[in-house]
Formats: sequence, C-alpha cells, structure tokens
Amino acid sequence: MKYVVIILLLSTSGVERIELKTSDLHCGEIADAWREVNTTYYDSRNIDPNSPKEQQGNYTRDGKLMIGYLCQ
Repeated sequence: MKYVVIILLLSTSGVERIELKTSDLHCGEIADAWREVNTTYYDSRNIDPNSPKEQQGNYTRDGKLMIGYLCQ
C-alpha cells in the first residue's frame, strides 16, 4: 500500500508541511522514525529566559514544534 506521510511543524510563520512518500512501511512508523531523527523532546517548561526552548514538546534543531502527522 502506498502512503503519503505529512509531518506538521509549527514555526513563527505558521504551520509548515513536510511530505514523505512510502510504499513499504506503515504511516505511523515513518512518522515516528522522522520524529526520532529530526527532533528533540523537552519534557518540562524551561525557566531560563535566554533559552529558545520554553515549552514542552518535540522541537527541530531550528526551533520548530512538531505538532503531529497525517496519513493519506
């Protein structure tokens, strides 16, 4: 079965989409693998005012928050 996995990222310019096409793996497996390689999880609020990471969640190296994924 063929899938298109759409990764949703939130940045200061709005929601961005990254589309990945696959035919062998399940959509959720692709999304989880992408998240593990491309984001870092912050589990609590950072109170350091000089830190760009202030909220909990999965962030890319350039500060975009992964808000989820869609499968088509």
